[in-house]
Amino acid sequence: MHTLYAYPSLEVIFLNAVIFDLELVKRFKIGQLSTIVEIGACKVDFATKQIVDQLQIYIAPKGGYVEKSTRSFINMDKEDLKNAIPFKEGIEKFAAWLNKDDFLCSWGKDDRLHIIDECVRKDVKLDWFKNYNDIQPQIGKLLLPEVTHQIGLKTALQTAGIEATGKAHRGIDDAVNTAKLFITFIDQVTLRKNEVTAKEVSQHFNRKIIRARKTVSQARPPVNKEP
Repeated sequence: MHTLYAYPSLEVIFLNAVIFDLELVKRFKIGQLSTIVEIGACKVDFATKQIVDQLQIYIAPKGGYVEKSTRSFINMDKEDLKNAIPFKEGIEKFAAWLNKDDFLCSWGKDDRLHIIDECVRKDVKLDWFKNYNDIQPQIGKLLLPEVTHQIGLKTALQTAGIEATGKAHRGIDDAVNTAKLFITFIDQVTLRKNEVTAKEVSQHFNRKIIRARKTVSQARPPVNKEP
């Protein structure tokens, strides 16, 4: 069941679970940073157990160009590319779409790490990113209790007998399909309240500094020593 949290003289009830999925720019070089190119999300109302809203945001990478291989992989067309917006604007749009006490859920914890990392790299506040839950372990265990490793979304849908919507690796479609799984098991999944800790932000910030130093070091011309 979903979890309710009581504060002194105040009970906070979470009305929605926001199921989201990120798509990233494909990397071709070792050490190349992952950057978010699409945010797909939908709101599931706990009372009705229905998807009540959807949001799709395309993010324009630095320079505004998305490689054809990435566009093909995530089914992004030219019109989508025209509508892409800068990361800061996109993440703020996503945050504004959320209700104050919504849960944030994804299939696998990588989406959380990507949001934290890119927000830290681009100096975007993370006070909005809270009540995150990776729903894969719980639902995966319900579907395939004998399996110890993480199961993919496609396998989970097939095992649950749920027909997939849209195309794989398209953020909004993956979010909707994950929401279908969540709704199926909504009464058996426990969601918890939490926030991004200062320690986590510090760890990502330290990695940002290390990356910056490496970039500067690699850009320096070699020093020719006198014989």
